This record gives sequence, structure tokens and C-alpha cells, in this order.
Amino acid sequence: MIRKLLSCLLLGTVLLCQAEAKDPPLKHHQWRLGWGDPLFETLAFHEGAATQAGVHRQDFRYTGHFFVEYQYRFNPVVSLGIQTDIEGIFWKETSSSRNYDLSILPTLRLTCLNTRYVQLYGGFAAGLMLAFDNAHNKELAPVVNFTLLGVQVGKGPWSGSLELGGMTALRNASNVYMLGSRLVSVSVNYSW
Repeated sequence: MIRKLLSCLLLGTVLLCQAEAKDPPLKHHQWRLGWGDPLFETLAFHEGAATQAGVHRQDFRYTGHFFVEYQYRFNPVVSLGIQTDIEGIFWKETSSSRNYDLSILPTLRLTCLNTRYVQLYGGFAAGLMLAFDNAHNKELAPVVNFTLLGVQVGKGPWSGSLELGGMTALRNASNVYMLGSRLVSVSVNYSW
């Protein structure tokens, strides 16, 4: 009796492992809508470091990074896409100051684990950032975003992602817009 039970259990485990080992059907298209942390901004823009040239800044607020991305998956490993990211940093001086960073980045994603429920990936994106404010100042700077580890969980067309990485934008040593911002990002994804 115990032999039959162990045999059935072993056979069931083997069949389950074989069924899970098959690659899931490849979904070529994916849209992502997400948010990333504003860690650099909260460290660089705060009341303790806000007095410049005799002007005191106060009441700092941050939106974090809102992003939307489209990815096309060529095979189980390689995906290419485009991402748009925007964030806002606000404060008060003599008047309210509203500053925005808008980034457009072509993206590359490399998936190293692709199961029916979980995907593990890394990625790189490089593009251009436009910094602008309500005083009509504008500047362009190169921007890069690294995804050191991304985890996507879900089955069917909907999934969620958590990414660890960093976004950096700078024109030169004195014009640093972001340095290690968006260390953690989350997104809701739709694939077909």
C-alpha cells in the first residue's frame, strides 16, 4: 500500500514538474504603467539644504516617477521598447516653484527566467531628459536607467512587476538632475 502511494506521489510530482517546465506561450506585446521612488530628490531637495543665494525654500513635495512603457518581445530572452518617465519636485520661495523632469528612453530587457507565473529579468535604457519649470526654464540632459533585477508575477494577460535599479541624468558635474533615483519601481502590466 505504501509502495503504491509513493509511486503515485512520485509519478504526480514528475508529471507536475514536466508540465511546469514547458515554456509558457510567448506574448510579444506588453504595456506597463508604473511608479518609482524619488529617493535622490528627497535627499537633494529639502529644507535643510534649501537656502541658496539668500533665498529660503520650504514646503517641498515630490511626485515620484510615473512611467509608461511599451515592450516588444522578440523571443523568450530579448525585448526592446520605449519608456516615458515624468516626475515633479515642488517648493515655495517667494512664489511656488514647480519643476519637472520628462525622460524618453529606448529600453532593452533580457529575461533569464521565464515560467508560467514568474519572470526574472534585467535591463538597460538610455535616452534624453527634458528638465523644465513654471518659470519657463528648459534644459536637456542624457539619462540612463538600469534594472539590476526585475521580478514579474502573474498569469494571463495581467501581471505586476517589482524592479530594483537606478536612474541617473546629468549634463556635467554641476548639473546633476538625478543620481540613483528610482531605485525601486512597481508596475501593472498588460501583455498579449
